[in-house]
Amino acid sequence: MRFIYTKSFIIFSACTVLLAFFLFLQVKGWLDPVRNVFLQAPRPVVYLVRNTTAPVRNFFSTIYHLHRLVDENAALTKKVYGLEHDLVLLDQTQKENEALRKELGFAKNFSQQLIPCSVISKNPFGFTDSFVMDCGQDRGVVEGLAVVSQGYLVGKVVYSSKNSSTALLVTSSRFSTDARLSKTGKEAVARGSFGSGIVLDQLSQGDAVEKGWLVVTAGINEMVPKDILIGEVGDVISDPGDLFKKATLLSPMDFNNLDFVFVVKAN
Repeated sequence: MRFIYTKSFIIFSACTVLLAFFLFLQVKGWLDPVRNVFLQAPRPVVYLVRNTTAPVRNFFSTIYHLHRLVDENAALTKKVYGLEHDLVLLDQTQKENEALRKELGFAKNFSQQLIPCSVISKNPFGFTDSFVMDCGQDRGVVEGLAVVSQGYLVGKVVYSSKNSSTALLVTSSRFSTDARLSKTGKEAVARGSFGSGIVLDQLSQGDAVEKGWLVVTAGINEMVPKDILIGEVGDVISDPGDLFKKATLLSPMDFNNLDFVFVVKAN
């Protein structure tokens, strides 16, 4: 009986009564306002923390997305460059195929024996008056042979090694070959003129010549067969008082962008 008067019993009894009191208040619903106060109290702190951390979170999120965009942009740029490179190669291949078809079409109708060659050193800006080919002495290419493209004379071999050769363009001031007017058979000399292309020279002043007449090789030089097209007459550029009549020759060939040519074997 002495236990009920101890301090522990008093505390236990007080807690039990207090618990029963709170249960009674809970059942009656009288604790709801107090509970709502405790539930709403942290909200300002939550709002404050959320509003404070939101810019930081958005900043790092933006950095992450920017990094992804940079990576994606780099990948797309690389892909575009690759596609552009493929397009350039395709365009170049189409041009080469077109040039080759023209050359093969001409070769079928050409009576002379031809040696097909690729131009491996071009002259895109007109700085030189020659070009290098991938055919040489091992394929029968020797100095002095004519070089043609699409049926027109474009040069003459001036150097030949075992596997390659160099040809002088017809527009070079160092180039010359015998020629004749196809319409009349009158002979002359076709010379290169760096400033004006090709010139027909050493025609007699009494020889008729008109714009548009075709000029071909005369075949006097045994290394250059006759009847190879050189070009057509342009304008007469000599004066009546000159010793010889002179006229410009026009060729449809682009001498600075040759891709495929044929070396004409001598008879």
